[in-house]
Amino acid sequence: DKCLTCPDTIYCDGKDAVGVTNGTWRFDSWSNKALTCLNTDACLGSILGDRNKSNLYCKELYNETFCYTGWRSERFRGNYCSQCASGYAPSGSTNCVACSGNPWYYILIVLICIGATGFIVFTVRNALNKKAPKKGEGIDSKKISIMIKIFTNYIQLVSIVSSFSFQWPDQVDSLFATSNTVSQSTTQVFSIDCIFQTTINNKFDIRPFFLKLIFISIAPMIIGLISVVVWFIIFRVKYKANWLADKQLLKSNIITTLVIILFLLHTTILQTNFFSFRCKNIGDTERIHWYLEKDLEIACWESEHWQYLFFVAIPSLLVWGFGTPLFALFIIRANKTNLDDPGFKGKLGFLYDGFKKDVYFWEFVILYRKIAMVFISVFLSSIGITFQALAIILVAFFGYLLQLHYIPYEDDTLNKLEKSSLVNATLTLYCGLYLSLIHISEPTRLLSISYAVFCLKKKK
Repeated sequence: DKCLTCPDTIYCDGKDAVGVTNGTWRFDSWSNKALTCLNTDACLGSILGDRNKSNLYCKELYNETFCYTGWRSERFRGNYCSQCASGYAPSGSTNCVACSGNPWYYILIVLICIGATGFIVFTVRNALNKKAPKKGEGIDSKKISIMIKIFTNYIQLVSIVSSFSFQWPDQVDSLFATSNTVSQSTTQVFSIDCIFQTTINNKFDIRPFFLKLIFISIAPMIIGLISVVVWFIIFRVKYKANWLADKQLLKSNIITTLVIILFLLHTTILQTNFFSFRCKNIGDTERIHWYLEKDLEIACWESEHWQYLFFVAIPSLLVWGFGTPLFALFIIRANKTNLDDPGFKGKLGFLYDGFKKDVYFWEFVILYRKIAMVFISVFLSSIGITFQALAIILVAFFGYLLQLHYIPYEDDTLNKLEKSSLVNATLTLYCGLYLSLIHISEPTRLLSISYAVFCLKKKK
């Protein structure tokens, strides 16, 4: 038994009245470590003051006005003040919005669903359109389809980069937030927490992260089944009584749609399932408490967590994350002499169309490059952000060297576009590291970013 020096983030009022300051939280009354909350406005410190207690929450009380772990505002609950209270739903990464009387939340979900559906339809139509444009009519659909792939890969890469906690200027943070919303539109669609609260959560005791994990894991099957039904309806309406006359075309259209859906969902599936393994100590060095970083109410490595790992996350990674892409690669490799066959190209041409014949596999090189980057961004966070960023820069650098060596696209414009996406991602990471390792003011940060973008544009 001894007295310890009170850390800056711990509030000591004498005797055993030990709490936390505004914007911080601690696991329990025994913890000597205070953590900065993800949303500092959610954590109100240990002293109640003139606030209305009925609207606040305390995990462990000392008395009616003092909370060992810190008071939380009415919108937030749980460890780290990271969970939304009942009647509220996540908005962005750190905020919670009211479900009742907030039509904008539902409007946003509908708009995201419409946007995601529209993008899938546009991508599928371009992939299925085999007609070359007449002279002077513009870019052919084949090139548009390849450009969509490059754009999608770049947006997913930006999403990975934006997950790093760099000290960006506010304007750049806003830009990343927009890109992140676009790249993770599937996750947004399945994060309809207000609806879950009134339906599934009221009937089953299941954490929101586990619910999202299940939905993301079965999303390819659900959307794939919907696609099959839609194509049957399209053929039935278009060809009427003879709608099954061209079964080969129907089969090709369905397979192409399924390939595109899995291509668009792949990074989201990887990130969500990888995050089910990523845990964080929210205790101190003496009393370690491991909780899932994406849902700090889920205790890691306990029976419930293991069940979801074994029966949801691991099978999803094996089937969708690694197995299905490898299976597609083996099929394409086995038919590498028949890549121009209309029947085969109609099914899997989306994955190799536009590449030179000797590098038909290049889409899978890009795919496993993204897998490596997602793995680094999720599992190497404990080593440090600098090591993470350097590791991803190294992956991007090797990707750039391979791009220069193989020059995989038949169209030189597409090769330049792919190189630009890798250079931009590498420069973004480098700027993030630079701004995080030095101490400069906000205007200087913004000026540095603007100058880097100007130099890059000038070089092009």
